[in-house]
Amino acid sequence: MTLAEINFLSSSEGEELIKKYQDLSETDLYHELMKSPYSKSPYLSAAVTQIKLRKKAFGKFSKSAAMFFTPLSLEQSTGEEISKYISARFGQPKKIVDLTASIGGNLIFLAAQAKQAVGIDINEVNISLAGLNSKVYGVNAKIKFICGDAFNNIVADADAFFIDPSRERSGKTKTRSIINCEPNLIKIIPAILKISQNLGVKISPAFDYEEIKLLAGEPEIEIISEDNVCKVAMLWFGKLRTCRRRATCLIGEKIYSYRDKKELKPVLVSKMPLSYLYEPNKALIKAHLINEIASEFKLQKINRQTSYLTSDDLLSDNSELFRIWKVINFAPFSLKEIKAELKIRKIARLNIITKRFPQKPEELYKKIKIKEGGEIFLIVTALSSEKYYYILASRL
Repeated sequence: MTLAEINFLSSSEGEELIKKYQDLSETDLYHELMKSPYSKSPYLSAAVTQIKLRKKAFGKFSKSAAMFFTPLSLEQSTGEEISKYISARFGQPKKIVDLTASIGGNLIFLAAQAKQAVGIDINEVNISLAGLNSKVYGVNAKIKFICGDAFNNIVADADAFFIDPSRERSGKTKTRSIINCEPNLIKIIPAILKISQNLGVKISPAFDYEEIKLLAGEPEIEIISEDNVCKVAMLWFGKLRTCRRRATCLIGEKIYSYRDKKELKPVLVSKMPLSYLYEPNKALIKAHLINEIASEFKLQKINRQTSYLTSDDLLSDNSELFRIWKVINFAPFSLKEIKAELKIRKIARLNIITKRFPQKPEELYKKIKIKEGGEIFLIVTALSSEKYYYILASRL
């Protein structure tokens, strides 16, 4: 997208064009536009792209129908509910600086929390779109926009900073490594901490814990999931750091948050699966809080190295934090025995999960000669004895 295209799309004529055609399907959209007065407009392609991106952003931003995006910025932007949560953790700073503002996905909600905000991005298109999007949310008057490099714009009088480095690499897949991000976190974090210790850094939820040791200081590591999908990892420094590791789970309108504990009783390891099998929310798994959650809900492990927990009791409180199965049967792994049991139980379809097992589910589907689907699960894993077992279970 160019600045000229932005100027047109944000004009009354551009807004009228988008509004007129925004409810059409993609097929009808092209058909109607090609016979419209706009068919020869140099901005037609940009308008079509914007209509499609707004539809794609529905559900990610409550005011997406009036916002402006580029394909990359929409893909990389944090969803609104997570952005609100992250912003709230900063409290109410006097001046907060978003060093990688992009189109304003986080900046908007940071500005809503603070008295003043500064949005910085090296891309002039992003800064222009961030200005337009902040108007949609009514916070543009609180924000100063700067088109420039993050290293050269670490605002000296700021009392809090946020940074969401780009993980794009030209001609390559996105990086999960904090080393390969832009700007370079290893270099920029010490420079930021000289100005303010209050720093929040968004990184890929698929990060490597070993790489965190390369950063200045020891941040709190928070994994944030939405509907059991790990969406964001945050590193919190200074007064914003409240523990070593935290998992925050956004489920519907509820927010569950759990942190590591300094003192924790040993978690029991059951020799066999009990009546119910539990898999914690993925944020809890990534945050290495399996022991904490097992202790909290009085659950036992089936193996010290896996995330599966078990109990004879069915949880009623906060059960949304788990995938839960009712155990039907379990036995040492044997393809012959599995086939026989499925035949006896007249199970024609099932879902296969493998954990700490050398074969992938796709291989087992072929060997068992069964199709995927239904309410029954075949979970193949190692129990406390380190011997492979299969667990036949129904999903609750």
